[in-house]
Amino acid sequence: MSKASEEALLEAIADDFHTYLRKGIQFDEVIGSAHSELDIANIDTLLRIHFVLTNAADDATAVGVLDFMRELEDRIRHMKTTTSPASFQYRGEIRGQVDWQGTVKTRARAGRLDEPIFVCNQPEENYNIDENLVLKRLLTVIHEIVMDDLEYALANPEGYGWLDDWVTPQRSEKSIDAESAAEMLDRIYEQNIYLQRINTAEAEITDRMIESVKRSRSRFYRDAALLLDRYRQLMNHELDSEEAKNILNNTLIAPDKAEVLFELYWVFQVLNSYSNVQYRVLTDAHHNPSTIATWEEANSKFVLSHDATGEDLTFSDSVDNAEITPDGYLYRMNEVLSKWQSLSEDILGRGGSDALWGGRPDLVLEQFEQTHDEEWRLSQVFLGEVKYTQHVDYVATGLRELLEYMAFVKRKTTGEYVESPGNILDSVSVKGALFVDELSQETISPDKEDIRIVQYPDSPDKVM
Repeated sequence: MSKASEEALLEAIADDFHTYLRKGIQFDEVIGSAHSELDIANIDTLLRIHFVLTNAADDATAVGVLDFMRELEDRIRHMKTTTSPASFQYRGEIRGQVDWQGTVKTRARAGRLDEPIFVCNQPEENYNIDENLVLKRLLTVIHEIVMDDLEYALANPEGYGWLDDWVTPQRSEKSIDAESAAEMLDRIYEQNIYLQRINTAEAEITDRMIESVKRSRSRFYRDAALLLDRYRQLMNHELDSEEAKNILNNTLIAPDKAEVLFELYWVFQVLNSYSNVQYRVLTDAHHNPSTIATWEEANSKFVLSHDATGEDLTFSDSVDNAEITPDGYLYRMNEVLSKWQSLSEDILGRGGSDALWGGRPDLVLEQFEQTHDEEWRLSQVFLGEVKYTQHVDYVATGLRELLEYMAFVKRKTTGEYVESPGNILDSVSVKGALFVDELSQETISPDKEDIRIVQYPDSPDKVM
């Protein structure tokens, strides 16, 4: 029996990925662990990177960014302009057609009709037409993504096979030296004199303008408008499950990072166990970045977090000196911690924690109930530990970690254990599940036992 493959996980989570993305669920902390060196800080960065990797052949679209880049060098030479007459004053010389009426008025204002001043009309090229404004805005977006979001990957392309089209040098008929698509884009964007004349700084690129450029007689501008429109749709999280799968496949999977997909699978399974709920959009700048989702149901508030301690929980325990007997495990462990703190400070110049135990579960779901004074009070906790493994020994290790989390979790506000002494690991206030890959044996929980081992591709019932 083989381990759950990347392809199987992609198929399993693609629909949920695009569904929950549209609902405002945030996976930022989950996906950030796949490419930490790329600094994918949020889902929009992931979508931006996906955008510059689009290809018509792969995405079944009219045009992709990579298609557009392949023809950019040739097509940008044929940019459109409009011309309009403009008046210029010259002293002692004539350029263009003389505007004699304007010349006489100008000399009269100066008080000397014999002054050698000439007002001449010359055609002036205007580059700030709708087509060019859309084109420049698109190239600005692509340039920012490639040069900023992908800066690390461009400098260290090994391990980022999906960037080959951007980093592999190619020699075109118009260039002497081979250069990559990224180098070609940077050269054109920074040095093309006609592109520099297009000023989008104060221009509003409206949806109506984009729709108008889509009807341009030039395929170059039509493609630019289609791509800019698609970029805006992505920033509004408008995508289908097939594109969601391409995003996950092309930009999320790094070597040995399939466990990110595995964690996403169980995030979605927990969310799926609460159907027909309205999620609160997490736009508040003060919310915990590890919070995946929050919703209210039946007078309760739920908060789901990833690789964090939740809103009102702490997973750390220290030794209380007053309760330590003269010898024994706690006495000796306290001596170890004290010595470690001292040596760390003296030798390494850094302090050490006095925590006897600490950690962070992979998934934390908190349930709050409203009190009579309309305050939210923590009532129940679900803890989930994810292990992308089929090895029973590693599963057993994960089970011990889960049990420790469940036994030692405290309320942050009061410092009290969530589970009372008489209910430790009886799943009264704290429930838990270990999520693992498919094993070669069944894992049957004892009757009324809420500490479960759930194997892929099974789904848990409502977790609490």
